[in-house]
Formats: sequence, structure tokens, C-alpha cells
Amino acid sequence: MFKFAALLGVLTFVASGFKYNPDSQNPSPEPPFRHNPKTHHEKLWDSSEINASQVFRIDKCISLYLDNKSRYDGVENMRNGGVPSAVVFVLHGRESTWNFRKHLHEGSPLTARTKWVPVGRPLANPKNGSSYTFEESAEDALYKLKDLENKVDWSECDDSLYNIEKYNGLGYLKYRPINSPYLWSGTNHYTKGKYVADGKYSSTAIDKQLGTCSILKRMNSRGINIGFN
Repeated sequence: MFKFAALLGVLTFVASGFKYNPDSQNPSPEPPFRHNPKTHHEKLWDSSEINASQVFRIDKCISLYLDNKSRYDGVENMRNGGVPSAVVFVLHGRESTWNFRKHLHEGSPLTARTKWVPVGRPLANPKNGSSYTFEESAEDALYKLKDLENKVDWSECDDSLYNIEKYNGLGYLKYRPINSPYLWSGTNHYTKGKYVADGKYSSTAIDKQLGTCSILKRMNSRGINIGFN
């Protein structure tokens, strides 16, 4: 058994307790779509800096990756051009707080199909007849539902980060004047503002979870392969 339980207390990883879709909202008449030109995410990546106060916490997260790398590698290797194991890991953190008993789609228990958006996944029954495995859930979320191995060049920074954001929803990118905390929480590119419920945005709420890019940036600086530079 890996050191998951002990590390959770140190990480102080705050989960919201419910799921929401940032795309579900009433947009302004002329929403700013900032992914134009298609270097938006790459520029943010190049200029991003991890908040010094989060480095210890991020390193604790990375230890979870190293302890369970074979499982994340297994998900990557399910397909040619599969989602890099480091990306699978950071999505797992945002959606399920690295709990291998929950769906990668949205964090509901593997004992049934997903309860939140997307509802009712996987479509197939669990192979053992009672409960899905993390690997079954991950394959459905990444390759059957999202088809990410065919639509993304995971060696390209901008393509990778755009699709990580799209996995959560493009509500921030399309309609809000902030960078998505799903990516940038824990870095200089995020301070406050978040969707606190389906279609409900608060300009003062602060996302306490680590953003995917804060972890990936630190992994990259430590020489851990993340699939892109």
C-alpha cells in the first residue's frame, strides 16, 4: 500500500464536494475567446512561476506519482500516442484527489457509473461484474469518451494544455477574465475567481486545489518526463 493516506493530511487538498461544468452558463454577448492565436497556453506556460509557498505541497503530490507511476504508465500505454502518464496523474488529482477508488471522469465512486457530468459512464458494465477498476474508468474517460489519443499532439505544449483545460471545460477561456485555476492555481497566473457550482461563477472565490500546470511545471523542472517541454 502506498503512502496515500499519510500524504493526504500534508497536502491539504481541498475538494469542492460537488462537480460542475464551466461551459454551462449564460455567456456575455461578446465573450472573449482568448485561444487565438493558438499560442495562448504556451505563452502562459513559458511565463509561469510556481508560488514558493506551494513547492513543498507539490513535491508531496509528485511523490504519489512516483509511487504509482506504473499504473499511470499503464493508462498511457493503452493506446499508441496515449495521454502521457504525468497528464493522467494531474487529471486524476483534480478529479479524484488521486483516489484509485473513484472515476477519472468526475470523482464519483467506481462502484457504479458516474453520477456527475458526464453522467452514466462507462457505458459498458464492469468486467468483474461489481465495480469498475481505475484503469477501466481511465480508458473510458480518456480514450472512449474524449478520444484524446487521436485528437491531441501530446508533444506540443499548447495542444496539451488546451486539451487539459478542455477536459474540465472552456468556460474560463471563453467567458471569464481569469486564467483557469484547473491549470494555473498555485502559480503566478491565478489569484482568485472560480465556478462554485454548475454555471455559477464567483469573482472572489479561491480555488484551493493545485492546478495541473503547477504540478507539471515542477515535474518538468525535476527532470520528470511530462510529454512536452
